[in-house]
Amino acid sequence: MDTRQKELMHFAQTAKGLDNPAKLKLILLAAGAKPATFFALKITPDNLGEKTHLERHLRENGLSFIAGKARAYEEITGMVGNAVRWTIKGSWYGYDVFADKAHALLFKKYLALLSRQKHEQADRVAGKLYAYPACCVEHYVREHNLAFLRKNYTHYSYYKHLHDRERAFPFLQHTTCSTTCAKSKKLNAQHAAAARKHAQKFFKDFSAVKRFSAEVAVDSESVLPQDVVYGIRSTAPVFPVKDGHEYSLLTLKQLRGHYYLLAHLTKAAYARGTVLPAKITMRYNYADAAFGKPRRVIKNLHHERHFVLP
Repeated sequence: MDTRQKELMHFAQTAKGLDNPAKLKLILLAAGAKPATFFALKITPDNLGEKTHLERHLRENGLSFIAGKARAYEEITGMVGNAVRWTIKGSWYGYDVFADKAHALLFKKYLALLSRQKHEQADRVAGKLYAYPACCVEHYVREHNLAFLRKNYTHYSYYKHLHDRERAFPFLQHTTCSTTCAKSKKLNAQHAAAARKHAQKFFKDFSAVKRFSAEVAVDSESVLPQDVVYGIRSTAPVFPVKDGHEYSLLTLKQLRGHYYLLAHLTKAAYARGTVLPAKITMRYNYADAAFGKPRRVIKNLHHERHFVLP
């Protein structure tokens, strides 16, 4: 790895505006383990120069990229009564980055297919663009078919397979066809090895197990995209019977300087606002939680966004 690659790798590990998923994507691209990627860079008054630095590093390494327009981003800054307060913290920029011009052209083909509503063809082009295993791409395409989903899953098992695969392959960015996919296992090992070799600081923190004790409040429940239109037009829900629930759990105190919304899958039903004592284990990009008995209910729990005009 030459000096310019090392400088990009150092930036990927230390940039304040990159969260762990973004750092991993940039590290893998810089190491030559991925041919293309997308990540977000967040800019606040504390890191105003990072956008310029990132783009300079990308150009010096001969990487093609497309930078999106600035968009505001928010973070939870606390609770007032039953209101979860969100505040604009800064701007974020999306970056599509490519190892070479061939992959940049493939990305344009992908966008053209999407614009023409040719989603299956677009998904297959995306698989080639990001070097996903063909078996996983085809499974992803099949899972957009409602008949396939209803035949092969229940509401609970659908979400469970997503959770299981995320835990089985923490260094991958695609949904694998199964937890035993041989190609995905090989790719996950290659990505882990690249991060360990070239980004030791990141690898150590990303792989470390972090444990917390905190109260969490049951917030919203996940809804499948196909179910969003249910009730708006004559579309039946994907799974008419719910045999489980994927909830967002809100930590009621900051952990490592942030409030978190954690995905939790369970067969138990909880009312929104239920407060539970939790032992939380975080590793990679996911968290697991074990609960004690419910302590109270925050009635009418809701989210509020307070923006100050310039």
